[in-house]
Amino acid sequence: MILFLKGIIIGIGKIIPGVSGSLLAIRLNVYEMLVYSVNNLFKNFKTNALFLFKLGIGILLSIVLGSRIIIYLMDNYYLLTKIVFLLLIMSGIPMVLKETNSYLISIITCFLYLAIINIKCISTTNNYFIIGFIEAFCTIVPGISGTALFMSFGLYDDLLLAFSNIHKLNISILLPFSLGLIIGALIIFRFIEYCLNKYKNKTYGVILGLLISSIILMILKKQ
Repeated sequence: MILFLKGIIIGIGKIIPGVSGSLLAIRLNVYEMLVYSVNNLFKNFKTNALFLFKLGIGILLSIVLGSRIIIYLMDNYYLLTKIVFLLLIMSGIPMVLKETNSYLISIITCFLYLAIINIKCISTTNNYFIIGFIEAFCTIVPGISGTALFMSFGLYDDLLLAFSNIHKLNISILLPFSLGLIIGALIIFRFIEYCLNKYKNKTYGVILGLLISSIILMILKKQ
């Protein structure tokens, strides 16, 4: 039941613009187990599958059923809703600080991400495999808001238009996007596990930088 509730919170974080579901997973102390369970599903299938099922059901139900509630809260209690999630993310800072002393990496990461997110690209891409891969990257890497990144590269409106009407989904868009998302997730989960195993201190230094930049973006973001 606890994993299910944690999944609900992570799913809500995925819905709200500027909030990273992965950061909430770190705050709720399930991120490393999530990475391990995906990469080592068949090593201890029953335990890993049960963990992923409980967490995944919570995330899925939160996204599907909670969207209307979040939209209502964001429309009517925007500041209060943002403050609640901002405090939840900020409360994870002490936990991340325990895992790293690579503060220079954190500072560089923070500045780089803030610079990238403010790049205004004129051209867009219609390669939905790449877009799916980017979505996997944004979903798995803590501190990165997919919404903000797609907006900065001029992709958000195209994606919204492509997936807004579920009754007229174009298979030429859905298939490459799904493949990019799945392949990207498998690759990035492996990469994250490698980094956590070999360079945990530095990896959490990067996560701290992304966490701080995420907080800055949330504070600066207007409704």
